Amino acid sequence: MKRIGQGQTAEIFRHGETSILKLFREDFSAEAIQHEFDNTRIVLELGVKCPQTIDMVTINNRKGIIFELASGRTLLEEMIIKPWSIERRARQMAALHHQIHQQSGERIQQKHKTVLEKNISNASDLSDIEKQQIMDYVHSLPEGRSLCHGDFHPNNVITGKESWIIDWMTGASGCPAADVARTLVLLKYGNLPKGAPLMMKVLLKIIKSRMSKAYIEYYLSLSGMGIREIHRWVLPIAAARLTEWIPPEEKKDLLDYIRNQLKKFNTT
Repeated sequence: MKRIGQGQTAEIFRHGETSILKLFREDFSAEAIQHEFDNTRIVLELGVKCPQTIDMVTINNRKGIIFELASGRTLLEEMIIKPWSIERRARQMAALHHQIHQQSGERIQQKHKTVLEKNISNASDLSDIEKQQIMDYVHSLPEGRSLCHGDFHPNNVITGKESWIIDWMTGASGCPAADVARTLVLLKYGNLPKGAPLMMKVLLKIIKSRMSKAYIEYYLSLSGMGIREIHRWVLPIAAARLTEWIPPEEKKDLLDYIRNQLKKFNTT
């Protein structure tokens, strides 16, 4: 099999002419893999365009999912190759995200607030007092029942003759504002995976602010949502992200943001 991509959790291989194999690392959670398989089937039935699941397999003690091949380039690749298209592609991303949020998430097993709370409680970089402050704050936020992607960024949208939304492992039922806040946190603090070309990393830094501005402005215009509804979710989203595989510099930036926000809580 020919490897065509890789990330922190899995490698991607061509699997015949019309499918790919997403082969997860050996120690990766079997429950999370099952979530991706189940979520993808539900999302397809809701009418959201994503690669169809074909089968689940085990190869050399590694679990994998065979997906329909989604042909095209990611939105990030498009923006790097054609920087003059950044704003147009960011608006396309916002429109797709808004379409997701018009669907009901009630069939999705995972609840976004529950996932946030679990990840915050497991964030070893935070003290018990900090965790409790954030958890108390999360309890005051709305539940929501919309379909949420949970990790929506320009590398998870493939565009060609059609637009495909991939990687539904983090799909959940929740509040659209929280899902948008996750995207903003990724655009502001996120880094490309280890091994990405240096030039791509440099270009990403240049385009991120333009991308973020165009994305949020268009999403707000489509949804009628206020920016404050989204900003109120950034603190718990940032805290939950600390449990993920992220570079040290991103972790430091997130911790600085979190602690600055908690200081504001303590002075009001």
